[in-house]
Amino acid sequence: MTTIYGINNCNTMKKAFDFFNQNGITYEFFDYKKSVLSQDDFANFVATFGEKVINKQGTTYRKFDDETKAILASDDLPAMYEMVKNNLSVLKRPIVMGDDVALIGFDEHEWGGVFGV
Repeated sequence: MTTIYGINNCNTMKKAFDFFNQNGITYEFFDYKKSVLSQDDFANFVATFGEKVINKQGTTYRKFDDETKAILASDDLPAMYEMVKNNLSVLKRPIVMGDDVALIGFDEHEWGGVFGV
């Protein structure tokens, strides 16, 4: 099963939902606002996508002080997770994970190639 991680009221997420729905792709939605991301899932995201996991363009990240930004740029996964767990909107959206799928951010052309549509 493919899971899409993000928040419901994000414009980029709406594009991702539309893509899945218009192309008949079955998915589960993990809403950061309703559930807490596990440390294992976060570690998997970092292992798969590296520093792209943190959305440095978003307002949440820009509001952080330099010390917090340094933690988010470090290799200290437990410390990073503690910051992210309390500020899940700092994660890049959407993140899509499945058996043979790992995508971050929405790119309709890339997604079309991955999903064969």
